[in-house]
Amino acid sequence: MDAMMDRRTFIRRVLQGEQSDRLPRALFGAGLWAYRQTGLQIEHLAMNPSGSAENLVGFFGELDTDIIFAGSGLNTFPAEAIGGKLAFRGEQAPLLSFPLIQKTEDARYLANMDIADSPSTLALVEMIGHMRKSLPGHFLCATSWGPFTWAMLLCDWNLLRDKIATDKIFIREVCELGVRLSSAFFGLLLERGLIDGISVPEGAVTLVPVDLYREVILPEERRLFAWVKERGVYCFLHQCGNIRPQIDLYPETGADCISVDVGVPIGEVYRLYHQRVVIAGNVDVVNTIYGGDSALRCNAVSDCVAEIADPRRRYILMPSCDLPPDTPMRNVKEFLACADLAL
Repeated sequence: MDAMMDRRTFIRRVLQGEQSDRLPRALFGAGLWAYRQTGLQIEHLAMNPSGSAENLVGFFGELDTDIIFAGSGLNTFPAEAIGGKLAFRGEQAPLLSFPLIQKTEDARYLANMDIADSPSTLALVEMIGHMRKSLPGHFLCATSWGPFTWAMLLCDWNLLRDKIATDKIFIREVCELGVRLSSAFFGLLLERGLIDGISVPEGAVTLVPVDLYREVILPEERRLFAWVKERGVYCFLHQCGNIRPQIDLYPETGADCISVDVGVPIGEVYRLYHQRVVIAGNVDVVNTIYGGDSALRCNAVSDCVAEIADPRRRYILMPSCDLPPDTPMRNVKEFLACADLAL
């Protein structure tokens, strides 16, 4: 990378389809991993957002990652704004203590919300603001759940499973509520000019039939991304699980970059997508980055990059999914360093 070009400019150019002079690389998510590595406790974030930011700034500043997914692992926070009670679970991502949506009218009733009713979200925005100030040359990407993943969190699973088979209107209404929750959070960040991108993990959609995804859920994902892109910010979509039946549809969301799990070879995804979007992935995060040795990691990176016809254009090297919290720091640094040996 040109010494005069910072990571922020570099990734923007990659997302615009320009050819890069080195291999772009990033750690997808990595929030829960970073919190463990720095000793941060998620439930205490609201007490000291600036201190949390200071720890994360120092931590990520030492890593050769082109993108920082700020707030990764804390995607459920905005649910406080509609009465959700966060269930903190140690080093795992907080979920909700109880489901909020039982019927279609429940989702419709929550058409209007005030994100200021979520103290955890306000603290997270403050933390990201401090990170932006300290890392002006880094590409910051905020994260929130995708529309159907919100549905998974807001509803009892047995109810939702029945509705998947019988009630498209219910699914649409709950997904629309998910869009409102994510938009409310992203809106605070966009108003302050704090982020360069947003990232939406939506692997839960692999649990629904393709037709339901195409007709009901995908339009909500597209609506969220269109709203964000109108404000000059880039959109990332992460898909994991059994993605093959839906793989052709993901570019229709309007995402600028799609990162994928190991369910489909990265070369196949690149051939499908590269004329339309940037591709990211997909070195096996569990068996290679977390569990492999040094030689396996570098070989896996080289093999992954070798599948890409032109890795200097429309491609970002990433793990296949989020890092397990106890992934050794040495393994992560080796993975990132292998990027320079892969071309």
